[in-house]
Amino acid sequence: MKQPVAAVFPTDKLSALRLGGSLVAEVEAGRPQYRAWIEIRPLRTDADEAAQREGWIRNDERRSFRLTHCEYVIERLDGWDYDIGSNEIMRIVATDEADLLTLLQDWGVAPERITYPWGTAFPA
Repeated sequence: MKQPVAAVFPTDKLSALRLGGSLVAEVEAGRPQYRAWIEIRPLRTDADEAAQREGWIRNDERRSFRLTHCEYVIERLDGWDYDIGSNEIMRIVATDEADLLTLLQDWGVAPERITYPWGTAFPA
């Protein structure tokens, strides 16, 4: 039997996703002199835009997510031109939290490895 998503994701990370925040997980790069990440970006809806206009952030347990796997040249990570030489490996949409969990498992990324972008060298 599958575990509920809330039982698998760290609570703070699941809350961030439901509130529309992006998360990342560093993964093994396919080439030397590169670092790679999976970025999880919740897709915004008209309801999110309306909430923002009203000055609040909408919590949504039914969000969809865009997952992007990219590699970046290590020597460019600290500069403005971090995207020069970068390579998008894959981009896919998870229709809900359960699909997100399945895709992460398929890519070999455990939910506990997911973190906030500002706590890493993620370049965006």
